[in-house]
Amino acid sequence: MRFCVFCVINYRAAELWADARNRGLSTGDPKKLDVDVILAAQALTLAVPAADQLVATSNVAHLSHFVRADLWANIAP
Repeated sequence: MRFCVFCVINYRAAELWADARNRGLSTGDPKKLDVDVILAAQALTLAVPAADQLVATSNVAHLSHFVRADLWANIAP
């Protein structure tokens, strides 16, 4: 059996998307996975505790539904 990282990320993204829709949250087209849930799924799939993750973005409103996120300009190097 082969391990497919892309499959794991897509499955996690689908879970996030479904959970958001069930909670009445929308981050994009209601019939499509969007980049916000895919990026969040990638972050959550890393072998890093969620408390240690911070996604740099210009779209904090959407990403913060799924992961810790902040504006690029607010994150010190």
